Amino acid sequence: MTVNQVGRPSKAKERIPEILEATFAVVVREGLAGVTFSKVAEVAGLQRTLVLHYFGSREELIGAFIDHVVGAMGSAIVHRHDDLPLPQRVAAAYAPGAYGTRDDMVVWAELVALSARDPAVRERLRDLWTGRWLPDLEAVLADRYRAVPAEDVSATAYALACLFEAHWALDIQGVVDERRQQHVERAAEVILDSLEVRGGSDPGPQR
Repeated sequence: MTVNQVGRPSKAKERIPEILEATFAVVVREGLAGVTFSKVAEVAGLQRTLVLHYFGSREELIGAFIDHVVGAMGSAIVHRHDDLPLPQRVAAAYAPGAYGTRDDMVVWAELVALSARDPAVRERLRDLWTGRWLPDLEAVLADRYRAVPAEDVSATAYALACLFEAHWALDIQGVVDERRQQHVERAAEVILDSLEVRGGSDPGPQR
């Protein structure tokens, strides 16, 4: 990423989020294949050279977009409704509104599809899952089920993540109806209940 010249006030804190938000809009409209400096600059209302100033290559721009915009999107899903009891928080991840917007789902589907062909994208998504989202989910479960072995908590977190990914992929394809919505929420409840069984009478604080 290019640094401003010494002595000139930096606008990076303003410009970089603007550019990444514009990248999001381009991905929604045209997919990742449609992301170019010119299109991002047009959406952001900036000169193409200014986008190039902050991101030296398309790969750098896409990488930053995944790390920051998509990373924040996933973390928001994990930590949304932190004030609710855990069973309700888990159920909310499979209910309408789990993703902030339909566009969020479209962008995620684009990235998953691209990861099958692009090793760099695959590596970044893997890092988000293994370094951020799954550990966050495991921490949430471990805090609630303190008597449960760590490996059981990890297995449950992974099962819930797999169910989440499959459910929303089917939703994008138009498969989910009211009955199947009830099915997935019940399936998540069954997975979570398995920790109650393994934790015995000491499930930890009710959160």
